[in-house]
Amino acid sequence: MLHYKFEHFKNDLQPLSALCEPFQADTILAVARGGMSLAHALSMSLDIRNLQSIRVESYDGDTQRDSVTISGKCDLSHSKRVLVVDDIVDSGQTLAELMPFLHSGYPSCEFKIVTLFSKSSALLQPDFYLHEAHEWIEFFWERDFLKSNLL
Repeated sequence: MLHYKFEHFKNDLQPLSALCEPFQADTILAVARGGMSLAHALSMSLDIRNLQSIRVESYDGDTQRDSVTISGKCDLSHSKRVLVVDDIVDSGQTLAELMPFLHSGYPSCEFKIVTLFSKSSALLQPDFYLHEAHEWIEFFWERDFLKSNLL
């Protein structure tokens, strides 16, 4: 297991922002919950104020479900280029369900996916990412902010 620390995140933000910048997104869509910390940081780094989220779940803890649940609403009706942000593309199942959902709801939007990590075996690959994942990754926001660790 790899523990992805805040220091790694801080060091990765600038190079990941540089990869995304030419796309000139006008909206960032965080995949809740894993993509929220990265989405917020990218919105600050890229100066994109239209930051939204949508809840997509395919895991219970570290166990993958048989189906994906999409809940919540986003309004991309005034958006043209949207960065869809998640922490990792593991199996790709989450984004493989989400992307057709977004395209059908907002056919005039151009979507690009950005993550910190991706597995080469995933159903689909992000447009922008920094690291290939070879093991389970525990992100600092999943461990360091737990109530038991804050006491």
